[in-house]
Amino acid sequence: MTDRTAKSVQTRQRFVDVALQLIKERGYEQTSMAQIASAAGSSRANLYLYFKSKPQIIMARMQEIEPLIASLYDRLDQMPSHSCEAMKAWLDEARDMWIRQSTEFEAINRAMATDPEVLDEWLGLGRRISSRQTTLYNDCRNQEERLDREVHMTTLMMSLERNFYFLYIRGHREREDRVLASLARQWAQLFGE
Repeated sequence: MTDRTAKSVQTRQRFVDVALQLIKERGYEQTSMAQIASAAGSSRANLYLYFKSKPQIIMARMQEIEPLIASLYDRLDQMPSHSCEAMKAWLDEARDMWIRQSTEFEAINRAMATDPEVLDEWLGLGRRISSRQTTLYNDCRNQEERLDREVHMTTLMMSLERNFYFLYIRGHREREDRVLASLARQWAQLFGE
């Protein structure tokens, strides 16, 4: 990688990092492209060379973390058991990822509330992940049954995201143990355990 290319990658990454932090602090709608450029120590013109809109910035980070999220669900797919206890351990791993990536998940959630293209990309990410599972679909008798299970998994993913958003991003942990136990039962049931 040339110095110029490396600098370009660093500049692009700085814009993304700054935007996510500003969105976390100020809110999605209250953060402007001009504020992002200024906080990154650059000009709006330079920012627009990399991103034409806030949704593009959010989706850039979504693309960066998709392998991390996919890896979490790949481990779910490869688990030898999907008992409630095993699902609880997997949920603990998912929780740790949500806490580590809290800035990203908060920005994504805020962006989804107002920008349809961010919402569409997030839903697409969920569909891509659920469609690549194998264990879940091994005993499906036909395409309809497979599609039903895929949709079931996607709805559980959405439930997990909503619950984790309120637990770990918004800090509403009053019934955390009960929520995690309920989620573990739902995921175990999906896998027939």
